[in-house]
Amino acid sequence: MALPRLYLSPPHLGGHELNYVAKALADGWVAPAGPHLPAFEAELAAALTSAKHPVPHVVALSSGTAALHVALRLVGVGAGDEVICPTFTFVATANPIVYQGATPVFVDSEAQTWNMCPDSLREALIDRRRKGKRVAAIIVVHLYGMPARLPELLAVAEEFGVPVIEDAAEALGATLHGRPLGTWAPLGIISFNGNKIITTSGGGALIAPRKGHPAPALYLPTQAQGPA
Repeated sequence: MALPRLYLSPPHLGGHELNYVAKALADGWVAPAGPHLPAFEAELAAALTSAKHPVPHVVALSSGTAALHVALRLVGVGAGDEVICPTFTFVATANPIVYQGATPVFVDSEAQTWNMCPDSLREALIDRRRKGKRVAAIIVVHLYGMPARLPELLAVAEEFGVPVIEDAAEALGATLHGRPLGTWAPLGIISFNGNKIITTSGGGALIAPRKGHPAPALYLPTQAQGPA
């Protein structure tokens, strides 16, 4: 007997999508942007803002993977560098590291959160420093929306002077100590793929909780054309 297929996260549609698509086609906004895009970015920034931690900028991109790629560029990851990421994650976390000519270094995950273990992170950073390797970034993933142990992980990263990028692709709406995931580190990303919390069929966003990143973040994905 065939068993029914169980979907990890079937997409939820609100019923207005066809109207929005028809309006975009009628208005001629088929690429690369349009009036809905900045409004969407502003709503995301508002949704990710907490009382003590405003989010001034969110940049919509073609995918969460693209957002990670841009984030790695912004923190200066290049050929020959190493980037730490967790063992338990989707391959899209590691692929942008390779796109930059860097090497992924996988740090073990823990049973408590399913995410990167702070103790294992410290051991890895000590090991890479001892071997003369340059760790240019750390990607912390909140798998299935489960918060990683950010206070401990960020403390270890700060001790070694390594920037952190939050992969909150599956964690839109989740919080830790009242603060939205994706806003703890200098840069974060979310995804709008078909199996994510909300979907735009494809797409993602770069979260820039601090000043200084929006201009280059817009420059890179628009092929140096600036805001569309």
